[in-house]
Amino acid sequence: MRWTWLKKNITALYSLATVLIIIFIFQALNPSFLSYEGFRALIYAMSYFLIAACGLTFVILMGSFDFSVVSLLKLAAMFCAVFFDKYGMMVIPISLLLTTAFGCLNGLLVSLFSIPSFMATLGVSIVLEGIVLYFSKGKLFLIYDETFRALAVKQILGLPAVFFWALMVWAICVFVALYTPFGRKTYAIGENIVAARLSGIDVEKHRILVFTLSGFLSGLAGVLYMAQYGGGSVQLGADMSVPLFASIVAGGTALTGGIGGPILR
Repeated sequence: MRWTWLKKNITALYSLATVLIIIFIFQALNPSFLSYEGFRALIYAMSYFLIAACGLTFVILMGSFDFSVVSLLKLAAMFCAVFFDKYGMMVIPISLLLTTAFGCLNGLLVSLFSIPSFMATLGVSIVLEGIVLYFSKGKLFLIYDETFRALAVKQILGLPAVFFWALMVWAICVFVALYTPFGRKTYAIGENIVAARLSGIDVEKHRILVFTLSGFLSGLAGVLYMAQYGGGSVQLGADMSVPLFASIVAGGTALTGGIGGPILR
């Protein structure tokens, strides 16, 4: 049993070892790297990133791709920034509804129209970029509202609130992946889609649900990004796509699907 677990997770363990070596090197070069302030800087940089990665992990685990994650994050973030003065805190549920709807659209294109996931989500991503550019006019927008900003920057036990949002989302995703029918179906589809269909799983319906989940979590990441930084423009997230996919693969989730997940198992 132990050797089976090691064999299954060998890639993730190599990645973990590499990360630990890199941390050791940075700590040796800069003794403040693992200090309290250094840890806070890492939390601010990676918490919203983790939330988006959790949603994308389920898509990849299913054997699909979602290239619209960063565009959905940008849509939610910029919608909050542009329309906060008009709608106040209502921008949060509206932006989440928008990104969830586009995530569902991704699922419909893949499931009902049999469009390859990378083509469907790339097309939706281009549309989203156009929408964001249209309503933002390419300008920089800022949010000064303290209540909104507190969603991410309020200190709880000496750590920013965005850290606890990310921790909660990750914990829920781990539970869903390992202990619910939703997670088991996702693994089954990723491992062998034909066998999943023969076992009675409604593959098309489940694909729609997974892409919808990815859309929702991308939107949540966007809202927290804007709450954290308090402003942004259409250039937001321009360099995020490759690190997002790389982090998921480095964490042990195979691009072929069925292997990995939000935690080693």
